[in-house]
Amino acid sequence: MKLLSKILGVTFIPTIVLAEGQKSAGLPQMDISTFPSQLFWLVVTFLILYVFMSKYVIPSLRTTIEERKDKILGDINEAEAVNNQASSSLKEYDDKLNAASNRSSEIISSSKEESSKYISDLKSKSDDKINKMIEESMTRIKLQQKESENQVKQATLEAVKSIVSKYIENVPSDDEISKKLN
Repeated sequence: MKLLSKILGVTFIPTIVLAEGQKSAGLPQMDISTFPSQLFWLVVTFLILYVFMSKYVIPSLRTTIEERKDKILGDINEAEAVNNQASSSLKEYDDKLNAASNRSSEIISSSKEESSKYISDLKSKSDDKINKMIEESMTRIKLQQKESENQVKQATLEAVKSIVSKYIENVPSDDEISKKLN
């Protein structure tokens, strides 16, 4: 109330002193004699607006701002939780991927070892078979060679006998011819 009385005192005194003998220039807001009523209604209007704003609008804005702040904080917390979960899932995925990679490396190395053993065993068996076959072939070749030598000797004896029998009547025996040929 002190403020209101000060405002009215400040507005009434200058208007009374300055408004004496002045007439309106055509615009009511420029007429000094109407200043006190204009200031009164200005103060009344601002007081009503101040009360309305402080009782209804500002609390409503305050709750809206607090709700928005709570919602933003909730969203941030939820995003952090999802981010943590995604990070843990990514770490778990990386761990599983590394474990699978290690396991596959082990499987590959053991498979290589097994295949190397199998190949070396197969190679040694093949080498043994080949060596056996070579020995058997050599034995057969030697037998065939001896047989062929015998056949050649026999054919030579027959040829010598047939040639000698054409020129000599007394044909030597096979042993005699063999002794002379060797």
